Amino acid sequence: MLSNYFKVKTTSKIFDEYICSLLDELKGKRIILYGMGEGFVELNKKYRFSEYWNVTAVTDLRFEKEQTFEGMRAIPPQSIAGEEFDIIVITNESSGRIINYINNVFKIDKEFKTLFCQETANEIQNIEHLEKFGFPKYLEKMKKRLKNKKIVIYDAGEFFKVIKGYYNLDGLNIIAISDKRFAQSNEKEFLGYQAVEPDKIKYLKPDYVIVATKIFRSIIEDLRHSQLKGTKIRVEPILKRSLWKILGEIWSL
Repeated sequence: MLSNYFKVKTTSKIFDEYICSLLDELKGKRIILYGMGEGFVELNKKYRFSEYWNVTAVTDLRFEKEQTFEGMRAIPPQSIAGEEFDIIVITNESSGRIINYINNVFKIDKEFKTLFCQETANEIQNIEHLEKFGFPKYLEKMKKRLKNKKIVIYDAGEFFKVIKGYYNLDGLNIIAISDKRFAQSNEKEFLGYQAVEPDKIKYLKPDYVIVATKIFRSIIEDLRHSQLKGTKIRVEPILKRSLWKILGEIWSL
């Protein structure tokens, strides 16, 4: 079964642009593709790797002997050392463990590339979290509910970077991003938005401050009782979790 991360990542503009640039970059190279799962089959339908690249072979732990897979020559991983090639392209969502496995077990000193380039820290975990709690549907409801409302996003962290990169925020009138670090830095802009320190939020006169963090209760209380005290600015999280989902998460531990 394809993961939520795979579905979100591979339908993004970021991913398509990266793959297209990689197809051009590796033209003429002799390539071994590692990782022949369901995800690769889906990607191969769209990008047709063997038509653009000189694919020497594909490999995966599932192959115990040489055979044909998706019209390409497939070999077991232990046969990689006997192949003539320039680069190994990892097609799995996570590549670090595989690269270590190939280097340590087969002692292969070759260049590696991966189809899944992580744009931000904890990208997989953050997207899986957003999908688990139904962020796409909540986002669409938020757009309707906050139509024409002025919004400041609080926290310029990796969580919001993922949201900005992989979800469509058009329809939200975001006028600025706020973070404590902006008080010490000279940043005037963040991801295309005005960057402001928390003490300056009230001067922008937003209707809402949306907290873009996984853990948000203490942050919301702090904003309400400090920087936004005495204002009518509403504060809420960018993703609400129902009581039942929170309890379910606790019970599954």
